[in-house]
Amino acid sequence: MTKLCRQFVLFSLLLSLSLSSFSQSAKYSITDESWSPYWIVHSKNVSGILNDIMLQLDQRTASSLTADQPCPPKRAQKRFKEGDTQIECCVNEAWRASEEQVNVSLWTDTLMTVEEVLIFPVGKSFEFNKLEDLQDKLISTVRGYGYVGSEFFIRSDSSDNISQIQKVALERADAGIIDRAALYYALKNSKVLKERYAEIEIGPVINRSDLKIRIHNSRPELLESINMAVRKMKQDGTIEKIIDSYK
Repeated sequence: MTKLCRQFVLFSLLLSLSLSSFSQSAKYSITDESWSPYWIVHSKNVSGILNDIMLQLDQRTASSLTADQPCPPKRAQKRFKEGDTQIECCVNEAWRASEEQVNVSLWTDTLMTVEEVLIFPVGKSFEFNKLEDLQDKLISTVRGYGYVGSEFFIRSDSSDNISQIQKVALERADAGIIDRAALYYALKNSKVLKERYAEIEIGPVINRSDLKIRIHNSRPELLESINMAVRKMKQDGTIEKIIDSYK
C-alpha cells in the first residue's frame, strides 16, 4: 500500500468516526412525576411544553434524541450522573448545584425564562415589594418543591397545584406561590377548580428562573448543535408557539 493510499484510508476512518460521533443517538431523562404543563406524564404517555420542545430538537439536530423511560426524580438524576442519559430538559443551574451534579454538567444557552407569581384570596391581597414582606405569612406551596424566600414565610404544603390553588381560594392561606404557566394550565383544565368556582387574585412576580438544557460532559459535541437549534427555534417562534398551545 502506498503512502498516499494509507493517508487516504486514515483520513476516511477519521472522517467516519467524526461523523459517527455527531450522528449517534442521545437519551434525555423524564421523571414519572408530572410538572404540568412542562411535563405531563400519565403512565407511559408523556406530553407538555418541554416534551414538545425535545421532539422539535430531535428534528433539528444531527443526533437522534430519544426519551428515556419515565422514572422517579432521584433515579433520573442518578442515571444522568452515571451517563445512562445524556440530556436533561430543562432545569435551572441552581437546581443542580450539588458537587456530584456540577462535575458532570454542561449547560446550553437559556431556553426560556419561567416566572413564579403570588396568588391571593379574592380581596385579600397585600403589598409585596421584597421577600421580607412575606415575614410570618402562611404561604400555600407544593410538597417537595423549593421556594425563594422560604426562610421568611410559613409553608403550608399541598400535594399538587390544584390543591394549592384551592387552599388559597378558600382563604386557608394568606397567599400562594406558583409558576405562572402552571397556574394558567390548572385554571383552564382542572374540572375540580371549575366545579368549585375557585377564585383567586393573581399578584406580582416573586421569582424568575432561566431554564437550560443540561448535557452530560461525556457528550460535549451535543452542546453547540443544540444551542444552534434552540436559537433558530427562538427566532422562528417555535418555542413561543409551543408555550402558547398550553395556555
